[in-house]
Amino acid sequence: MAETAYLASALVTGALLLAVWALVARLADWRRYDPAPAEGGRGRTRSTDSGDSVGAWAAGFFLLALVAGGGAVLLVSDAAFAAAIDWVALVVVFAALVVGFLLWGTYSSARFRGLRSARAALLSAWLFGSLFVAGVAAKLVLGG
Repeated sequence: MAETAYLASALVTGALLLAVWALVARLADWRRYDPAPAEGGRGRTRSTDSGDSVGAWAAGFFLLALVAGGGAVLLVSDAAFAAAIDWVALVVVFAALVVGFLLWGTYSSARFRGLRSARAALLSAWLFGSLFVAGVAAKLVLGG
């Protein structure tokens, strides 16, 4: 009985995810948005690189969600090879992905807004340092 409830929950969640994706895709013509160039005329023009493809980003997201969901299911299942996966390793990999996403996102956003590579890297490193100091301060205050 519990397996049926889990399967139904997974199907409803997947349907909801697809419905939200379809709603956002049809909501506005956001693909045609072209921001004004930065002061000094150093705005970046829209590239025709395959990295700008909405389909590629959606496929990457769904692949990442499938891998994360499959890993979580394997972690809590009774599979023999799931014993090799440690909770700490899973948390470390997830934290590395989040930190990498924050660093690359900050760098990419700064480059898009007209900053040169060195300044964008400095901004990204400053964000990482600020988050690290905030984490240490929270650990000290909460006592752990």
